[in-house]
Amino acid sequence: MADLVMKSYAQATNLLLDHGINPIIWGDQALVSWGYPTVICVYDFAIEDSRLEEAMGLLKTHTNFKVVDPSLAAKAKGILGLSGYHLVSEADKKMWPTRMHLLPQSLVHLSSYDTELVKSPFDPNRNLLQPELQQYCISLVKCMEDYSATSANRIPAEHALLALLATAVCKIPNIGGKIWVPEEFIESEEDFQVRQSAAIREIEKWEVAEDDEVYRQKVIKYFLSKSID
Repeated sequence: MADLVMKSYAQATNLLLDHGINPIIWGDQALVSWGYPTVICVYDFAIEDSRLEEAMGLLKTHTNFKVVDPSLAAKAKGILGLSGYHLVSEADKKMWPTRMHLLPQSLVHLSSYDTELVKSPFDPNRNLLQPELQQYCISLVKCMEDYSATSANRIPAEHALLALLATAVCKIPNIGGKIWVPEEFIESEEDFQVRQSAAIREIEKWEVAEDDEVYRQKVIKYFLSKSID
């Protein structure tokens, strides 16, 4: 069954590519690619705004995907979870099937210029776009700025940025498993400070556009204080 579902996703993403629509990997699947341990329940893809409706129509007409209402989990994410289209493959017979979520690129502040080619997780012979690390961090800060500090709409971007900084930038060991690690194996505060300083130096070396320089500083501020305000 899992093979049939993966084939469905391969067919869907390849169809979009064949029509010149380049989905940008977003959400949990992007975090997993940088080493964050999580189960992917939703495959999020950012689609060029002007082609979002076309992408949904292609999948609905030429694949076994059908459009469904957002799940409770999606609703809990606010605007970032509710916007766009949610689809499920008819090959996925689980009670809680894996979902595909198409959302507009403008909502997540990304474009193809912010990405690099990576091998498709569904078809090793095809490539998909994934944000470069620095651009993903910056886009998440921009997502947070779209909403007030107390808005629940901020939460998905905040959680993703924390996970990304811890895993891909700070490279904290055993992310997701700390609760099970005996106290004597948890790194010392001194070691963590060394790791933190190295992470800041890495962020400072990122190549970013001049217009995004202010966001580099906001990423560092969030890394140190968990706030951009």
